[in-house]
This record gives sequence, C-alpha cells and structure tokens, in this order.
Amino acid sequence: MIKNMLSARAWLLVSWVGLGLSARAQAQAAPAAPRDLSFYLTQARQNSPLSADVRNQGRAVQLETERLRAFYTKANGTLVGNYTAVPVLTRDNGRTRLSYAADATTNSYVGYDVALSNGALYQGYAQLTQPLFNQKRFEAYAQQAQGLALSQQNLSQLSLHDLEKLVGDQYILCRQDLDQLSYVRELLGILDKQRLLVRKLVEASLLKQSDYALLSIEVETQQLFLNTYRTAYHRDLLDLNVLCGLGDTTEVQLAPPDLPLRRTGPTPGLSGFTTRYRLDSLTLAANQRVFELRYKPVVNAFANGGLEAVTLADIPQRFGVSAGLSFSLYLFDGHQRQTSRDRTQVLLETTRAYQRNFATINPVRQQRLLYELRQLDERQRLAREQIASYRQVLDSYKREVIAGQLSVVNYVQVLKNYALAARDLVLLENNRLLLINAYNYWTW
Repeated sequence: MIKNMLSARAWLLVSWVGLGLSARAQAQAAPAAPRDLSFYLTQARQNSPLSADVRNQGRAVQLETERLRAFYTKANGTLVGNYTAVPVLTRDNGRTRLSYAADATTNSYVGYDVALSNGALYQGYAQLTQPLFNQKRFEAYAQQAQGLALSQQNLSQLSLHDLEKLVGDQYILCRQDLDQLSYVRELLGILDKQRLLVRKLVEASLLKQSDYALLSIEVETQQLFLNTYRTAYHRDLLDLNVLCGLGDTTEVQLAPPDLPLRRTGPTPGLSGFTTRYRLDSLTLAANQRVFELRYKPVVNAFANGGLEAVTLADIPQRFGVSAGLSFSLYLFDGHQRQTSRDRTQVLLETTRAYQRNFATINPVRQQRLLYELRQLDERQRLAREQIASYRQVLDSYKREVIAGQLSVVNYVQVLKNYALAARDLVLLENNRLLLINAYNYWTW
C-alpha cells in the first residue's frame, strides 16, 4: 500500500511538473502582441536625447536670462587685496645695499622713482559696484541668448523630425519583409497541396517521377526565399529598435502601418523648415544690437572701504572709504560699426535667399510626390488584376495537370510568374508607403 501511495505521489509530481513545463512552453510560444507604427514613433520621441534637448534648451535660456539680468542690472561686490614691493639699491657712505623703501629725501639710489612708487603699496578693501542705465543692455543680451536657444531648439526639432521619417521608412521596410514572407508561405501552401496530388498521380503511374521532382525543387527554392526574408525581417526589426532606442531583441509582429496622406500643409511662413531661417534672421539682428552696445555710454557707481597704505608703519591709520562714478564711451574705432552693419545685411540676404529657395522648390517637390503616388495607384490596380488572372490560370492548370492534359513544367512556370507578380505588388505597396512618408515629411 505504501508503494502504491508513493507511486501515486510520484505520478502526481510528474504530472504537476509536466503541466508546469507545458504552461511555460505555451507562454513562451505565445506570440507577442503586434506593435504599430505609432508605438515606435512614440518610443523614438521619448527615448531620443533630442527630445530632452528641446525641453532643456527652454529651461537653459530662462536661467541664462536670469544670469544676464543679475550681471547687467544688479550690484556686485568684490574683495580686493594687493601688496606691491618696490626695492631699490641705495648708496650710503660708499656702500651699496638693497632696501625695500628708499628715503624720499635722497636721490642716491637705483630703481623706480620713489615719488611714483612710494616704495610699497598695501591694499585691502571691499568694493560695491552698481551698473547704471543698463536695462537696454540687458534686454539686448537676453534677446541674443533667447535667439540662440530657439535656433538650437529648432535644430533639435528638425533632427527629431528627421528621426521620425527614418523610423517610418524602417517600419515600412519591416512590413515589406513580412509581406514577402506572407506571399512565400502562400506559394509553399499551393506547392505542398499540388505536390501531394502529383505524388499520388505518380504512384498511379499517371505522371512521371520527374514531375514530382520538379515540384520538390520549386518547394526548396521557395523555402530558401522564406529563410532569406525571415533573416531580413529579424535584422530590419533590430535596426528599428535601435532607431527607437529600444533594448528589445524579441521578434514581434508589426501591424500594417496606418499612414494617411497629410493633405493640409502648414500655414505659409510657419513651416518647421522655414522657422529655421526666421530664427537665423532674428539671431543676426540680435547680434548686431549687441555689437552696437559698445557705442553706448557705460556708467557705474561704486563705493569701497578698507585699507590703502604705502608704509607698513602707517597701516593702523590708513583705513577709509571712497565712492564715485565711472564713465566710458567709445569715440572712434576705425568704422567698425558700419562694417558690422554691412556684414549683418549680407548675412540676412543669404538667409532670405535660402528661405525663398525653399518656398519655391518645396511645392514642386510635393507635387512630384503626389504625381508618383497617383501613378503607383494605377500600377497597383493593374498588378492586382494580373494576380487575380494568375490565380484563375493556376486553378485551371491544376485541374489540367490532374487530368493529365498539361505538363507540370508549364504549371511551375506560371507559378513562378505568379510569385514575381506577388513580389512586385508588395514592392509597389512598399513604395507607396515610402512616398506617403516622404510627402508627410515635407508637409510639416
């Protein structure tokens, strides 16, 4: 009885382990949920450093504006400490010696004039400096910083837009691999069924063994294509994950891309591409305003307090304070002001030329893409009709082969033509999606 109980427990244990392994195998074998294009676009935006760059540039320009405000409009305090020694060689009674402070009443020394150097200098004081009338100066530098930050943001947005197009193109390529796998599997299904029928006819001595061998060779050829496309899909899917910043190596299914044509373009002058030229113009104008600030007067108020003495013994009596105004103004610098203005105008004209060129050629580019799309639609219609005709012929040929009225060679040739037509239809659909993605890229 004990043996029976042990046997029963062992059987239950084996059953539980078997069920667990079966459930695990089923879980591992269960296909992952298909992912769509929007998933990969979202991942690319979230994982790309460009998105962080766009956000951080806005924050950085706010901080830079605060720094400039403090630099140009707020008081600043400094601590100053100086010690200057002016040694001289003195001559006394025919003797020459090194002295750190010559007697002001004698001229018998070699060194700096003591009337100018005072022999030494002891300084230590705190100074407060307040810029005056600097609001315009601050605004000019703040506009320059904001212009540079906006230009950098726009470049990051352009790069992010480029990344989205690359992700779309790569996704379409992956779908092309899947579609090619699909039609090859369909061909293999047709060939397997036909090969089974031919084998039965060969066994009944109604067809030759070479007919069966010919179909087997075609099956092997299509299996080779199947392996090639499966490898291409795995490679292209990993490339898609790299573009999107995904550390995932799992092979997942991709849904057909929902990629509508963007019919309405941006408001004229507000395209993401033309924003670059507008910001470049603003930056050039801001740089010119900053350059011309050098010709505005600079006025500072200052006050300090501390020590200033020329002899060590006088230090206790040489503490004091002072205050005043400083003023500076450029008078002449070789016509640099006008030269800078001329240079800015030249650069502005270059920027306007780029903007005019883009406004001229982009509509032409968009119309070319739309024309190609219309032509592709017509070619796809004809290709679908051709494939439908091939299927009818294949059904007819299959019956004729079975009836012994047609050679298997003719059947295989038609099947190859059908395979080429199916492949061409996949490529046409892939090209159509690429054209839509390109059109949407330029309609931004």
